[in-house]
Amino acid sequence: MKSKKLLFFLAIFIFVFSAKSQENKTIKEETTVKKVITKEGSNVVVKEVKEVDKETGAVIVADDENENQEFNEATKKDTEKEVVTDEATIDKQNEALIEAEKKRQEEALKASIETEKAKAEAEKKILEEQRQAQLKAMEENRKKLEKRSKGMSKLKKDNK
Repeated sequence: MKSKKLLFFLAIFIFVFSAKSQENKTIKEETTVKKVITKEGSNVVVKEVKEVDKETGAVIVADDENENQEFNEATKKDTEKEVVTDEATIDKQNEALIEAEKKRQEEALKASIETEKAKAEAEKKILEEQRQAQLKAMEENRKKLEKRSKGMSKLKKDNK
């Protein structure tokens, strides 16, 4: 009796596992590392991002021992992004170049201001000389007008 039960149990066991479909797993994994460098003035930001694209799937074939069977493929896509490094550094050489450029611009501005002041001073001096020349010409003209011949009456001064 035991042997009959054992044989019966083995037959059911073989039948269950042979009737189950065949399944083959496929795994495809792509890893991409991107390095992004951003420069903002003298700040340099280096960022490394690791991106993993996984595609897992299963090829399912019915186990009925026929050749050229149709199969089903079940795939699942998954993308993971991970920041590996995120560093911010200061570019010393660029910082020095920026500082030198600022100093050069300040010196150029100071020189420009000085030349403008000198130019304004020269114009002021010329205008003052012209004014003095006009006053002198007016004084000479007044003296000429005050000297009148004997028959003419003298000009009266209005003192208001």
